Amino acid sequence: MISTISPIELLILVSIALLALCVPPFIAYRRRVERLGLVIVVSLIGVVTGLFWFVALVMAVSMRTRVPASTLRPSG
Repeated sequence: MISTISPIELLILVSIALLALCVPPFIAYRRRVERLGLVIVVSLIGVVTGLFWFVALVMAVSMRTRVPASTLRPSG
C-alpha cells in the first residue's frame, strides 16, 4: 500500500499530520493553560495512537488557565 503512494501524496499526508499534531498545543498555548508541556507530550503520543490526540485536544480546551500577572492585586 505504501509503495503505491506518490511522493506528492506522501508530502500532503505528512503536512496534514503535522498540522493536526499542532492543534492541541496551539489551543493550549493560546488559552495559557497551566500544564502546556503535558498537552504537548500527550499530543506527541497521540500522533502514533490517534486516541491520545483527542485526549490532548480535550485537555487543551478544559485545563485550568494561568492568571495573568496584570490581574493580580498586590498584597498588603
